[in-house]
Amino acid sequence: MAQELQLLIKPASADCNQSCAYCFYRGAHAAEPGARPRRMSGEVLDALIRRYLGLRLTQSVFCWQGGEPTLMGLGFFERAVELMQRHGSDGQSVGNALQTNGLLLDRDWCAFLRQYRFLLGLSLDGPAELHDAYRRISPTKGSHEEALRALRLLQAEQVKFNVLAVVNDVTARHARRVYRYFRELGLTHMQFIPCVEADARSGAPAPFSVAPEAYGDFLCELFDEWLPEARDGVSIRLFDGLLRRELHGESGLCGWDGACGGCPVVEYDGDVYPCDFFVQPEWRLGNIRTTPLEKLVEGGRARRFRAARHDAPAACSECRWQELCRGGCLKDRRRISGRFDAPTYFCRSYQRFLPHAEGAIRKLARELRAADAAPLCSGPDDREP
Repeated sequence: MAQELQLLIKPASADCNQSCAYCFYRGAHAAEPGARPRRMSGEVLDALIRRYLGLRLTQSVFCWQGGEPTLMGLGFFERAVELMQRHGSDGQSVGNALQTNGLLLDRDWCAFLRQYRFLLGLSLDGPAELHDAYRRISPTKGSHEEALRALRLLQAEQVKFNVLAVVNDVTARHARRVYRYFRELGLTHMQFIPCVEADARSGAPAPFSVAPEAYGDFLCELFDEWLPEARDGVSIRLFDGLLRRELHGESGLCGWDGACGGCPVVEYDGDVYPCDFFVQPEWRLGNIRTTPLEKLVEGGRARRFRAARHDAPAACSECRWQELCRGGCLKDRRRISGRFDAPTYFCRSYQRFLPHAEGAIRKLARELRAADAAPLCSGPDDREP
C-alpha cells in the first residue's frame, strides 16, 4: 500500500450553488432534472473515515471537493472530525483540505476551519470581469462579489487558504494582470489550473478551453512576474513543483511524477474511482462500504489505470523534457484524442514554457541549497475545474 495515498471526497457529488460554464464535473455528472440532492450519508462517511484511517499511513489527508462540499452543512464536517478522532490512533497524522467557491462561508465556518486547521482552497479567477466570464451564480449574476467577500472574511478570521484560478480562453491573455490582482489582495499562495474540455458535439476543444500556445505564453508571463518574489515566500504550485523536482527529484505533482491513482475519488454514495477525471462506469473500483480500501486501490482495474500512464506516445522518448513531463496528465492525453497514448494536449505549452524557466529554476535551486531552505507548499492539490 502506497504511503502517499490521499482521498478526494465528493460528499455532495457534482451538486453546486454556482453554474460555471467550464465545470467538467458538473457537466459530466449533472443530476437528472428534479432529482433529489445528492448527499453523503452517515454510513458512507463513517466507512470511508474508518477504512482510510485504519490503513495507519504515515499521513492521512482528506480532500473535500465537489461540486460544492459546503452544501453538506457545517454539521457534516463537525461529524467528520468526530469520526476522525474516534477512528484515528494516538500520534496519527491527519489533515484536511477543502475546496470551495466561498458562497456559504461565514464566521462559524471560519472558526471551525481555523480550529481544525483545514487548508482551504478558494476559487477565484481574477478581477471581476475575468472571474465572472464563466463563474456565475445565475445567468445574470457573476460570483466575483461573493468570492471576494469570502476572501476578506478568511483573511479577517485568519484561516489559511490559497486561491485556485482557472486558466481559460479569457484569462490566458492576462497573466500579469491576474497575478498582480492577487498580490494586491495580499495573497501569497496560488494555483493555476488550465482548462480543456471537449465539445459534446464536435469532440474539438470547447470554446472556453485555453489553447496550448496561449497556455504556454501565460506560464511564461506568470513565471516572470513570480520569480522576483519567489524568495519572499510567494508560492505558485506548478513553479514550486519544478523547484522541488530540481531539489529533491520529485515535484509533488501527480501529472509530472510518473504515477497515477494516488488520490482516488470517493463519491457521495461510497463508489470509488481512481481519479477525479475518470469518474466513469468503466473505471469504478467498487464501494467503500463493502470493500476494504486497500483492495479497491490495488485491484485489477486500478492497476490497469496506473499502467495507462506508461502508454505515452513514442515521440515522448525523443523529447528532452520527457523525464520531467512524463507524457503529461492522463486526462490531458485523452480529453480530446480519446486515447491514453496520444500526446498531452499541453505538449506545445510545455515546449514553450520549460526552456523559458529552466535556467532560472536551477539558479533558484542553487540559492536555496546554499541557504538550506526548501520551496513552499502551495496547499490543496485541487483539480476542481
